[in-house]
Amino acid sequence: MEINRPKRRRVYGPTLLLGSIILGLLIVAMGLMPQAFAEESTTVSCYNLQSSSYSLGSVVVIDTSQAAGACNSLYYNCKGRCVGCFTDQDYVEAVCVDVNGTLFLK
Repeated sequence: MEINRPKRRRVYGPTLLLGSIILGLLIVAMGLMPQAFAEESTTVSCYNLQSSSYSLGSVVVIDTSQAAGACNSLYYNCKGRCVGCFTDQDYVEAVCVDVNGTLFLK
Protein backbone atom coordinates (compact mmCIF):
# COMPACT_ATOMS: atom_id res chain seq x y z
CA MET A 1 0.00 0.00 0.00
CA GLU A 2 1.40 3.32 -1.07
CA ILE A 3 0.94 6.53 0.85
CA ASN A 4 0.29 9.56 -1.29
CA ARG A 5 2.57 12.21 0.06
CA PRO A 6 2.74 15.67 -1.45
CA LYS A 7 5.94 16.32 -3.37
CA ARG A 8 8.34 18.82 -1.83
CA ARG A 9 9.09 21.89 -3.80
CA ARG A 10 12.65 23.01 -4.18
CA VAL A 11 12.53 26.64 -3.11
CA TYR A 12 16.15 26.91 -2.10
CA GLY A 13 17.56 26.84 -5.63
CA PRO A 14 16.12 30.12 -6.98
CA THR A 15 16.66 31.88 -3.65
CA LEU A 16 20.32 30.90 -3.53
CA LEU A 17 20.82 31.92 -7.15
CA LEU A 18 19.24 35.33 -6.60
CA GLY A 19 21.21 35.84 -3.40
CA SER A 20 24.52 35.00 -5.08
CA ILE A 21 23.78 37.38 -7.96
CA ILE A 22 22.99 40.24 -5.56
CA LEU A 23 26.09 39.49 -3.49
CA GLY A 24 28.27 39.45 -6.62
CA LEU A 25 26.90 42.79 -7.81
CA LEU A 26 27.45 44.29 -4.38
CA ILE A 27 31.07 43.13 -4.28
CA VAL A 28 31.73 44.56 -7.75
CA ALA A 29 30.10 47.89 -6.86
CA MET A 30 32.07 48.23 -3.62
CA GLY A 31 35.30 47.46 -5.45
CA LEU A 32 34.74 50.18 -8.06
CA MET A 33 33.55 53.01 -5.83
CA PRO A 34 36.71 53.73 -3.78
CA GLN A 35 38.83 53.86 -6.94
CA ALA A 36 36.60 56.46 -8.56
CA PHE A 37 36.63 58.77 -5.57
CA ALA A 38 40.27 58.36 -4.56
CA GLU A 39 41.74 59.37 -7.91
CA GLU A 40 39.62 62.47 -8.45
CA SER A 41 39.59 64.16 -5.05
CA THR A 42 42.13 66.82 -4.06
CA THR A 43 42.74 68.40 -0.67
CA VAL A 44 42.71 72.19 -0.93
CA SER A 45 43.96 74.65 1.69
CA CYS A 46 41.78 77.74 2.16
CA TYR A 47 43.33 81.20 2.53
CA ASN A 48 41.97 84.70 2.95
CA LEU A 49 44.95 86.47 1.40
CA GLN A 50 43.57 89.95 2.10
CA SER A 51 43.63 89.51 5.87
CA SER A 52 46.33 86.89 6.60
CA SER A 53 48.75 84.50 4.95
CA TYR A 54 47.79 81.68 7.34
CA SER A 55 45.56 78.83 6.24
CA LEU A 56 42.00 78.80 7.56
CA GLY A 57 41.69 75.06 7.03
CA SER A 58 41.22 72.60 4.23
CA VAL A 59 38.46 71.06 2.13
CA VAL A 60 38.34 68.11 -0.26
CA VAL A 61 37.15 68.93 -3.78
CA ILE A 62 36.74 66.85 -6.91
CA ASP A 63 37.34 69.70 -9.37
CA THR A 64 40.14 72.13 -8.48
CA SER A 65 38.47 74.98 -10.36
CA GLN A 66 35.75 74.92 -7.67
CA ALA A 67 38.27 75.21 -4.80
CA ALA A 68 37.57 78.87 -3.96
CA GLY A 69 33.83 78.30 -4.00
CA ALA A 70 34.16 75.39 -1.59
CA CYS A 71 36.36 77.45 0.74
CA ASN A 72 33.97 80.41 0.69
CA SER A 73 30.97 78.22 1.41
CA LEU A 74 32.69 76.43 4.30
CA TYR A 75 34.36 79.45 5.96
CA TYR A 76 31.73 82.16 6.25
CA ASN A 77 34.18 84.80 7.54
CA CYS A 78 35.78 84.92 4.07
CA LYS A 79 32.76 86.72 2.64
CA GLY A 80 33.68 85.69 -0.90
CA ARG A 81 37.36 86.63 -0.67
CA CYS A 82 38.89 83.20 0.04
CA VAL A 83 41.10 81.35 -2.40
CA GLY A 84 41.83 77.64 -2.51
CA CYS A 85 45.44 76.48 -2.92
CA PHE A 86 46.71 73.02 -3.76
CA THR A 87 50.06 71.41 -4.52
CA ASP A 88 50.69 70.82 -8.20
CA GLN A 89 53.50 68.55 -9.39
CA ASP A 90 54.48 70.96 -12.19
CA TYR A 91 55.22 73.95 -9.93
CA VAL A 92 57.44 74.47 -6.91
CA GLU A 93 54.91 76.75 -5.23
CA ALA A 94 51.28 76.12 -4.45
CA VAL A 95 48.74 76.88 -7.15
CA CYS A 96 45.77 78.95 -6.01
CA VAL A 97 42.33 79.42 -7.53
CA ASP A 98 40.16 82.49 -6.94
CA VAL A 99 36.37 82.74 -7.11
CA ASN A 100 36.47 83.41 -10.88
CA GLY A 101 38.48 80.22 -11.50
CA THR A 102 41.72 82.09 -12.28
CA LEU A 103 44.90 80.15 -11.44
CA PHE A 104 47.89 81.92 -9.88
CA LEU A 105 50.97 80.98 -7.88
CA LYS A 106 50.95 81.72 -4.17
